[in-house]
Amino acid sequence: MMLFLRDFCGGIMDNPENFYELLLMIKQRPGAFLGEKSALKLKSFLDGFEYAMCLCNNDIFTMSYADLKNWFEMKHNIKTTESWYDHLISLYDDVQAFDVFFSEAEDFYKLN
Repeated sequence: MMLFLRDFCGGIMDNPENFYELLLMIKQRPGAFLGEKSALKLKSFLDGFEYAMCLCNNDIFTMSYADLKNWFEMKHNIKTTESWYDHLISLYDDVQAFDVFFSEAEDFYKLN
């Protein structure tokens, strides 16, 4: 079970119930999770979080992130090992890629 997430001011943030809620929390307060708005830091955080959830057998988080990544690859016709990050960073700077990732994620969750 996840512990309460504490922000830099010592307050308690709600525990995310699913991957989408986690993304919303990160989007609203990227500094609390990543230190700054950065697609590279977001990818590193999400990859580490995905690994931790795999170790805990938490399919709710891992399957949702996998579904999002698969949808992104299909939408952008990615047929290589290129990640969402690699694709976006080839088109945008780090901060813009962060914003575009969340725009793409919102589109995905509207459809699902």
